[in-house]
Amino acid sequence: MKYAKSLIGAVLGASVLLSSAVMAEENHVITAAVTAFKPMVIKIAPGDTVSFENMNGHISNTVFTNKDHSTSEYIPTGAEGWTSGMGVNMTTKPLTVEGIYLYKCDPHWGAGMGGVIIVGTPTNLDDIQATKPKGALKRLVKKAKKALK
Repeated sequence: MKYAKSLIGAVLGASVLLSSAVMAEENHVITAAVTAFKPMVIKIAPGDTVSFENMNGHISNTVFTNKDHSTSEYIPTGAEGWTSGMGVNMTTKPLTVEGIYLYKCDPHWGAGMGGVIIVGTPTNLDDIQATKPKGALKRLVKKAKKALK
């Protein structure tokens, strides 16, 4: 009987620990405001999600078009990027790959509307800097570096 009670206690304790680990994931909110995402830079834990709100007239997109019309994504290797629909509020899948995720609003990228999500350790900062970003992209990298200090 003692063994059964101990076993039940161990199972209950383990289930509480596991359920609290699942519940520890957070959702962070980024709001589109005219030609800026607020906040521009956020730091989150691996497994957290990010919701984009007030997206009327906006897109959240991790795909950047280069001058030669090729595309680049400034996200960690193995991570999955996203492109929202125009004017669609969205929530990312859990961001589980650690690193820096750069994103932009396609219609307002000319005005520099972009942002940075730092998930855990910024594993890909050197890779992003090696691309020698210019303009608004360079500004996003500077904001990411400042947030990491």
